[in-house]
Amino acid sequence: MFSRRTGWRLEANDLYNQAAGRRAVGDLADLTVSNPTVCGFSYPPEIVAALASPAALVYEPQAFGLAPAREAVAEYYRARGVAIPPERLALTASTSEAYSHLFRLLCDGGDNVLMPTPSYPLFEMLAGVEEVGLRACPMVYDAGWHLDVEGLAALADERTRAVLLVHPNNPAGNYLQPDEWAAVQQLAAARGWAVVVDEVFFDYAWPTAAPVPLAWEDCPALTFLLNGCSKLAALPQMKLAWISVHGPRAAREAAWARLEVILDLFLSVDAPIQHAAPALLAARQAMQPQVRQRLTANLRALDAALASVPEVERLRAAGGWSVMLRLPRIHSDAVWAERLVEQAGVLTHPGHFYGLEQEACLAFSLLPPPAAFADGVGKMLRQVGREVAG
Repeated sequence: MFSRRTGWRLEANDLYNQAAGRRAVGDLADLTVSNPTVCGFSYPPEIVAALASPAALVYEPQAFGLAPAREAVAEYYRARGVAIPPERLALTASTSEAYSHLFRLLCDGGDNVLMPTPSYPLFEMLAGVEEVGLRACPMVYDAGWHLDVEGLAALADERTRAVLLVHPNNPAGNYLQPDEWAAVQQLAAARGWAVVVDEVFFDYAWPTAAPVPLAWEDCPALTFLLNGCSKLAALPQMKLAWISVHGPRAAREAAWARLEVILDLFLSVDAPIQHAAPALLAARQAMQPQVRQRLTANLRALDAALASVPEVERLRAAGGWSVMLRLPRIHSDAVWAERLVEQAGVLTHPGHFYGLEQEACLAFSLLPPPAAFADGVGKMLRQVGREVAG
């Protein structure tokens, strides 16, 4: 009755069930919370006012999105020193939708795309629902994360169509470096692949780090850049994201023409959001400092707590909203995550959730309010100490 591509395992796993039981009695320190709207940030009231524009009562279907909204996105890039004209921008309701459109654009059923790991598991499901395979290539960790370009090349076959990159990665937190970017572009151009780059966390570099800009002009491979308001302005409930297209002119124009048809089939970005786009993007000026302050405070608290627990290592990263720890290898990552919920009431994500092959690694969010974050980290590290002591 149902398609194979929806043949997911739908039953809850043990970690979910344990966490649900703790949450039901109010005894869970949830370190996985990454929804900024429930993390105690203050949103500017102009957002609500912008959604009441009378212009939204007029239906103006435009496949790529309304011109003022696209201009607002182009202005964001100009502020970053990046020249992306409005006519090279296509609006979508989310980056998840943007990925789905690009899978439709680039792949037939049974084709595959490449992706470095660790990375967010949503990509595998998005690819699978379009009947596209996802081939994961582990990054190398050596005092920081490094892209394995040779490994990506070795995973490919005649049905490989694209490379997916997140800049900075989620949850590993590494920005692509210029030499890695050049190598991926050269490899993709030589093999006839597209490159898809997700920059949703670009603006969130950690203390002592800085965002690493990529060269978007003269990309040798057909390249798609994705971003959106979900992270950029901490507004996941305001469904606005976009795609820009780069690379050789002929390939870029052919992709743009086909993408227009795909977008016109859905017209998914609603009018109030498009008319509010300038205000939504302007909200980043109020939201990003708050988020950066939270990242800084929670990182400092975490590092201070880790100073007395040498058995636990924070993996080096440079940006994003997540952090990864390597725990003693007395347990697997799955067992660690389950024991932390069962024994300490602390919820984290096991590293294999993100395709991480290293043993005993956990990932969690840096967005929780500082008091809740410190409480959860303290409980976690005390439990680790008890487990190590036997």
